[in-house]
Amino acid sequence: MTNIYFNVAYEIFGKYYDDRRLEYYGLRLNMLRNRMSIGYDMYLSGAMLTAFACMFFALIAVNLLFYFTGVPDLTGSRITAPQWILQFSEYKKIAIWFAMNAITAIFVFTAVYKTFVIYPAVMAGERKRGIERILPYAINYMSSMAGAGVLPLDLFRSLAANDIYRDVAVEARYLVRDIEVLGHNLVTGMRNLALTTPSPSLQDFLQGAITVVTSGGELEPYFKIKTEQYLIENRQKQKEFLETLGLLGETYVTAFVAGPLFMIVVISIMAIMGGAEMIFLYLLIYAIIPFGSAMYILLISSMTPEA
Repeated sequence: MTNIYFNVAYEIFGKYYDDRRLEYYGLRLNMLRNRMSIGYDMYLSGAMLTAFACMFFALIAVNLLFYFTGVPDLTGSRITAPQWILQFSEYKKIAIWFAMNAITAIFVFTAVYKTFVIYPAVMAGERKRGIERILPYAINYMSSMAGAGVLPLDLFRSLAANDIYRDVAVEARYLVRDIEVLGHNLVTGMRNLALTTPSPSLQDFLQGAITVVTSGGELEPYFKIKTEQYLIENRQKQKEFLETLGLLGETYVTAFVAGPLFMIVVISIMAIMGGAEMIFLYLLIYAIIPFGSAMYILLISSMTPEA
């Protein structure tokens, strides 16, 4: 179903992206780092179609809200309007309705489309963290096999077949593919993987391995040194994460617990006194707080190391 959806989107919007490869170089690189098996033009066509669909449903939702609660009057502003505008005051609600629909349409379309554009970069960052969490153990595994006299190419074949090492195994599969399918040698395969992997640590490891292989050195001592180095770096990153998590917790309490409670009390009192529209209270309770909390959950989830 996903392929059909993107194919339909490409038929509609594909021509717009055909000659924009250079403009979307960063996106294409992040899609490659995320190992996405879809062209950038088809992917962006799907993003465009999804953005239009979400905008359509958002406009329906906004207009249903206006139907049941009424268009906000937005009275009580301290801004003095020019005299010539006063003759159109009877159309004020229509203007407010049109403006809020336009703002909703632009906001939803832009948010959905930009989410698609940054998604590969976000997921490439997630893959980077996944690779760097597992890399010390994967290198230790390769070190043990190298000590048993296994050839370098067979090391990567064995790693690629071992799903325990997750994202590192996926990267090894691309190296094996370059060698067995595309006909590259081991050094070229490692160099290509170093250029496309999202992990600087894996890139550094591969560049060092290339130097060792081309100079005829022993891989086992190199693997042991790198294992110790990455284990120490992982422990330091976990310590920094705990400190960041404490700061984020304090920020959340301020921004999405104490702050919204204060605003709810203020808006409620102003509404009783006739100085505020209830729609702002509805937006705060049913949109801003849930959306902000969801973003915080996603942020912490993306930062949290796997057990």
